[in-house]
Amino acid sequence: MKLGIILLVILIIVNAIIGGSILLFVMDINAPDIDVHIQVQDLSEDDMTFTATITMGNTNPFDLSIDNLELIGKNPAGATILTIELQGGTIPAQQHKTLVTNQSVSFTGDMSSTLYSSIQGTMGVTIGGLMEKTIPFHVNITASFSELLNNIDSPTIDITAEVADVTENGVIFQATVSLDNPNSFSLELQNLATRITTENGTLVGELTPLQGIIRPDDTTRFHMNGTLYYHALNAKVLTIDLSGKAAVHLMGLTKAIGLSASAHLIVPNITELLFHNESLVISITLDAKLRLRGVLATIGLRLSNPSKIPLQAHDMLCSIYGLTGENKKMIVQQPMEACTIEPQNQNCAETEVRIPYIKFFTSGTRHIFPEWFVIEIKGNFSIEGVYQSIPVSLDANINPTLFR
Repeated sequence: MKLGIILLVILIIVNAIIGGSILLFVMDINAPDIDVHIQVQDLSEDDMTFTATITMGNTNPFDLSIDNLELIGKNPAGATILTIELQGGTIPAQQHKTLVTNQSVSFTGDMSSTLYSSIQGTMGVTIGGLMEKTIPFHVNITASFSELLNNIDSPTIDITAEVADVTENGVIFQATVSLDNPNSFSLELQNLATRITTENGTLVGELTPLQGIIRPDDTTRFHMNGTLYYHALNAKVLTIDLSGKAAVHLMGLTKAIGLSASAHLIVPNITELLFHNESLVISITLDAKLRLRGVLATIGLRLSNPSKIPLQAHDMLCSIYGLTGENKKMIVQQPMEACTIEPQNQNCAETEVRIPYIKFFTSGTRHIFPEWFVIEIKGNFSIEGVYQSIPVSLDANINPTLFR
């Protein structure tokens, strides 16, 4: 009996010593040093593909076994958006073990530029080759993707434009802006403003800013129509300047990049714009009366305007001369007043000239009468405020036998 009691006491003391040693040993176990590096491989509107490299370092003088290893990702609201089971194993004493995994995560409305992740599992250690002790561990990691949007490729811009027509409201301008987006996600076009200036920097029009979505990995075209001031036709070359921003919204991130582009447009001839395939019909009218001091001639210019806008006839000069062979002899010359010809209408500018009989009967070259009397009207037609004009010269020949 006494021997049994003594053995029991000895066992209790040994167990206490071993248990205390185990407790001290376990308390002295260092959790593995864990480093997580997440590198994004691809980014699109729907998901993100990344490589997670997890390095675990064992600073203990004994081996550690790692089991039930998981990488868990959560959004700022605490919802789990990513769970990755990893293969554990043994980490030798004073050494490192690296795990690499390729994963994808889909974007949701709660996705953020910050991923709150954690590594959890159990670590185990064998004591004296007889007893294995496991201890759970949990390490929090925060990964930020704020730098992702620093490498957005700016879309390339191509502009084609033309002056299409002239109306009563101004010069009709049309353009197509093509934006080629090399990114795998869409861009939002924000207020891409258009300014059109002459070679002297004079502003001749501003168009409504473009807005819309630029499709990923594609070319998106935007069509613009606008009206320029009439004095845009005074230029030889128009410069089209685009400026604005394109924004990307991904993973709770928003980044805007500046856009700008320029193009040049040769201003077409005003005749092409005004008349297209139609003609400006002009005719001369003459009404001559004999008066005491000479012939009183009323010369008229009748014009038919096929364009959509009023035209101005200006700088007009009426000349009457006698023509014999190639010899010209001026009889009278007189300016004509400017006039306006309304669209799709006819108008007549008139001037009166008095021809003394002596000039009338001596207008020939070595003859009393010339071979022909010629009425010549020269002038210019243009839009009000536009320097570019259409020069016009019109002759009418009258047989002098009518006066004999």
